[in-house]
Amino acid sequence: MENPIEPKPKKVNKLIPIIAVVVVLVLVGSFVGLDYKNLVKTSTPPAKSNNTLYVYTGVSGPSNSEHLLGGCVVAEMKNGSTPAASAQLMAYLMSPAVQKACEVHTGFIPVDQGAYNSTPSSAVPSIYSKSNATADVTYYTSISAADESYITGVINNFMNKYPNIDVTVSFITAASMVEEVSSLVTGGSHANVVMTVDNLDVGVLVYDHYLASVNAAKITAGEGVISSISGLNSVEVQQFGGVYFLTQLVNIPLVWVDYTALQGAGISKVPTTYTALYNDAKILYKKYGVGEINMQGHGGASTPTELYQWMVQFGGNPMLFNDSGDIQAMEYMYNLSQYFSPDYKTSYWATYTGLASNSYSMMYYQWPGSVNLTKLGMKSYSSNDTVANESLAAIQGGVFLRSPVSWIGQWNTFMDKAWTAIVVDHTSSWTNIPSLLSSQNKAMYQFLQTNYNQKVANEYENGTYAPIGA
Repeated sequence: MENPIEPKPKKVNKLIPIIAVVVVLVLVGSFVGLDYKNLVKTSTPPAKSNNTLYVYTGVSGPSNSEHLLGGCVVAEMKNGSTPAASAQLMAYLMSPAVQKACEVHTGFIPVDQGAYNSTPSSAVPSIYSKSNATADVTYYTSISAADESYITGVINNFMNKYPNIDVTVSFITAASMVEEVSSLVTGGSHANVVMTVDNLDVGVLVYDHYLASVNAAKITAGEGVISSISGLNSVEVQQFGGVYFLTQLVNIPLVWVDYTALQGAGISKVPTTYTALYNDAKILYKKYGVGEINMQGHGGASTPTELYQWMVQFGGNPMLFNDSGDIQAMEYMYNLSQYFSPDYKTSYWATYTGLASNSYSMMYYQWPGSVNLTKLGMKSYSSNDTVANESLAAIQGGVFLRSPVSWIGQWNTFMDKAWTAIVVDHTSSWTNIPSLLSSQNKAMYQFLQTNYNQKVANEYENGTYAPIGA
């Protein structure tokens, strides 16, 4: 049985096309099923000095090259007594100069084109006049403890600029934030609350109708919000009937490469198609005698998040598990897995040091906020090969968010089961991949029937919870 390393023709596509799709021509190849005994091994180790780091956006999928957005969104609690004051704080947080400073201090990538200028504009749309009465706003943020002092400074600067808006900052976890806001709304509170919350945790607040619909154009007026980011607002309107959150603090997965090791194996450029990645993986294995492609295969939320991007790039709807694109992505993973680094079973969000210690040559994919390879003695490929530049290129190429459903944790569990059976344990043959994924689809459907209701289960099966923006 030959296992194609590129996907079969698409049969369905349930995703909503709102961002320009990057069309990529790829070569088609195949190889005979996994046979570890006949793989060629040598003892030549990767280069161990002056390793050159190459960071880039990664391969372009058969359907698109869009990237999954991580990070936080900014939102406003509904029924606030002074919504204009809350909107003014949101506009300040989204302004180019503040975003640029945030990137410098926290590593989150700006979503405003102007923030990439050498001197970003400090202009902020005027929403709450200085002649208005004093208003109180509570600002919840789930940002890490290491960044609390920086955020405190940002809010102090805001209050100096807007002396009639008093802001109280509350540093709490995303889960606690959801509980606090839910309690306030159900209790009939009219407090002005702005929140910076993880893009998945916002789901409960959206679906339970605890957030205010915001005027995105007014809050970001005069800014050059990257089109693929502003395009997400259009899908929000389609899915939720309004814009209830704005993408604020962005982390976007990139590919990290030990370019020295690639050159040592005779590879002169990084792969830009799935066929090229597969072929390079074979070359690296033959050269170094061990798998050189590393993945986030640690399990938990790490692996499903990694797979989400791959499935979307294959044209799938990951929430369903068995969309034709989902199946094709897992078939590709099955084939590629024989060239995975042994480290993949323990790699997760912050794992990357093996790239500098010669455990592997490519890290597919890793969040920039977790990576500081230059601190480990790695050299950049070029002066323009920076995290900010590559992240901007990825954002401009197209982005999407996971649908912020409250049951994402259960989806993670089912996806991790599929990954373990197909890739880790190889308990299922390549030909059984579709049926195994369909069994996860059925399990998810039954879970929603039991723990939510038939309406949610039917919406799930009809592809309602597709990626936002893909």
